[in-house]
Amino acid sequence: MIKFFRKIRQRLLTENKFSKYLLYAMGEIALVMIGILLALEVNDWSENKKNETLIENNTVLLIESLVTDSIYIVNRKIAIQKDLAVVSEIKKRATMPNVKIDTLIIIARDEYTAGISGVNFANQTTFNTMLVSGEINLFDKELIQEIYGVYNDQELTTLLWDNSFQRYTEALRDYRRRYTFSGQANMVTKGPLFDKIWDTIDEVDFIVKFNHMAGSKILVYNQTGGGMDKVQKGINELLPKLRKILTDD
Repeated sequence: MIKFFRKIRQRLLTENKFSKYLLYAMGEIALVMIGILLALEVNDWSENKKNETLIENNTVLLIESLVTDSIYIVNRKIAIQKDLAVVSEIKKRATMPNVKIDTLIIIARDEYTAGISGVNFANQTTFNTMLVSGEINLFDKELIQEIYGVYNDQELTTLLWDNSFQRYTEALRDYRRRYTFSGQANMVTKGPLFDKIWDTIDEVDFIVKFNHMAGSKILVYNQTGGGMDKVQKGINELLPKLRKILTDD
């Protein structure tokens, strides 16, 4: 094809038909420009198709991750509410007008559970992959902000939990230096020797340390509960918009 056009140019120049050569040259340039434009159009179409596929795939993965996070929040809140109800009942009994120290001792050594339900949003692989690859920028700006908002709230909630849990473990450690629980892994967990531990306690010190420990657990749950509520609200608002991307396609 190139040789064909070259022969035409040479024949026109040889025959001294300069005006026809100019017209031919302009036509050839026009053909080249059309070819370039067509190539660019095909390339843009191919790139757009590739981006649409990436958006669709990432949307599916993101929906799956957020649904998993939503289920995780529900399960965590059930566990937290169950434990919080126990601690709240202890608080109610410990603050009754006629409460005696013996009642609080029984609560502390036989009923109080030192363990605590954790909160950790670790299901962020899809989001992190989108960040590293830059594919998150394929979404609309408003949607990008909402996605960032949900995962930022997850990060803040996990950080809040870590900080609150650290304070609780410090209060628990301080309490257990002197006092004990009947169910914990000690050699003496009941009987006369176990009772002897409580016969010689400093009552004021015991009350202060137990109050700090149990109060710290309540604080952990109240703070992280608010964070999880905010994450859940963000997920509930984001999921319909992500699902709309798939239905619109």
